[in-house]
Amino acid sequence: MTNDKTPTNATIDALYDRSVVDQSGNKIGEIGQVYLDDASGQPAWVTVKTGLFGRNETFVPFTGLENSGAELGAPFSKDKVTDAG
Repeated sequence: MTNDKTPTNATIDALYDRSVVDQSGNKIGEIGQVYLDDASGQPAWVTVKTGLFGRNETFVPFTGLENSGAELGAPFSKDKVTDAG
């Protein structure tokens, strides 16, 4: 059974290739993959494509991302995300 908080394929698909920026507005990269929580079905993690031509992907918790128009804002610095990969 779905409710208003259950993501649909369309809302999940809309996350792909969106830009992720750090708290200073610096672009970190684009979302590569979305991983759902098995129990809730909600997005739990995303990968952010970083590096030259987006060849690296780093896991970022979805719960910390904030929707800011066409971009998603991360509560981390760009260095913290890229160094984690």
